[in-house]
Amino acid sequence: MIDSISGILIEKSPTRLVVELDKISLICLASLSTVEKLPAPGAHIQLWTHLLIREEQPELFGFATREERWLFLNLLTVSGVGSRLALVILSGAPIEDIRQALVEGDSDRLTAIPRVGPKLAQRLILELKEKLADGMPQIVDGVPSKDGNVGEAIRALLALGFGRAQADRAVKAALQEGLRDIEEIVRHALRVS
Repeated sequence: MIDSISGILIEKSPTRLVVELDKISLICLASLSTVEKLPAPGAHIQLWTHLLIREEQPELFGFATREERWLFLNLLTVSGVGSRLALVILSGAPIEDIRQALVEGDSDRLTAIPRVGPKLAQRLILELKEKLADGMPQIVDGVPSKDGNVGEAIRALLALGFGRAQADRAVKAALQEGLRDIEEIVRHALRVS
């Protein structure tokens, strides 16, 4: 997995960035929020990334902050929300406003975002309200907090092919056994499934 990239911004357009890393240039898809935060081409930048492998071609998504990437990954867990729609949502309002609208159940603020109708707004609220209530898991000295461990373990299980409900149940079972380390939780889930 590519966690972040750092290089020279070569090209910047509303949803597309080109970043040169030594002698390689990568195309990153990005929200308007990220594009607006970046300096003019020619400047050195760092992007937090998410690599999505598709049958047609891999796509690399770039984000100005870890928080935006975290919200993007959470949006992808919602039924019917793909990567392009997640970028539209992130482009429609400041990240903290989107998170707050989801936590507070404010569908009116969400429907103000292009391509988010009342049904999608309700689905987003239903599926993300509790997940986003505490905000992004805190990282202390490079190690995720306990809540962060749970989120990381769930993401690892999703990457290994578990369904969301199956991953949630497996992590809860591991926590009931007193396991707190990400690797222990994932190993336990793999053993019992």
